[in-house]
Amino acid sequence: MFVVRKGRTTNKKIAPEKSNVVQTYTFDLRQAAMVRSAHADTKRVDRKEFFRMDGANCLDCPLASLKGCYTHKYMQYSGFISMLRSLSTEAIYSREQTDLAPIKDWCASSALTRFGTYGEPSLLPIDLVSDMADASDTYTGYTHQAGKDWADGYKDFFMASSHTQAQAERLPSWRHFISLSNGNDADGVRCPASKEMGYVSNCAKCGLCSGIKGKGRKNILIDNH
Repeated sequence: MFVVRKGRTTNKKIAPEKSNVVQTYTFDLRQAAMVRSAHADTKRVDRKEFFRMDGANCLDCPLASLKGCYTHKYMQYSGFISMLRSLSTEAIYSREQTDLAPIKDWCASSALTRFGTYGEPSLLPIDLVSDMADASDTYTGYTHQAGKDWADGYKDFFMASSHTQAQAERLPSWRHFISLSNGNDADGVRCPASKEMGYVSNCAKCGLCSGIKGKGRKNILIDNH
């Protein structure tokens, strides 16, 4: 299940506070059903059980299933539950039933379009991604599916999520967002919206993490977070 949401952000790392941003989320329908059921019974949704269901929407990401993704932190998790609860009383539409024009209007009137706030963004239809990117002044996106034939077209819009220089060198046709650990380094420029760079910018101002067709040309580096 895909959710595209426009709203004001409080995360100053991605955009100025209270700016409008458009964000995409990909959930397993079992996660939505779990939240719906718990809401009906006024029960708490178990965080670990919720994220153990992410095989279909996070695919083979090495950080999925509670293996270290920042989206598994409590604040992000509670936001996902709140979002899914707000959808639980509304209809869920197929793509054929959905008017996509408002989504492009949202992108055009927002500071940032952020693909993959949760879940694998390359599961979104690529023509929708292209239309949203074209309508946006700035967009960002990251995927762990780089190197797979079916995901190749997404390199125009998304960064390959990598963790070493060697991984980046194996896929030279992609631009990479390299998350470094243990004092490792790689070729590229440091993320200006990172803690180690003192948050001198934000994603909406920067826009370097936007694939081959976006604003950047070099790989982007960040310390594990």
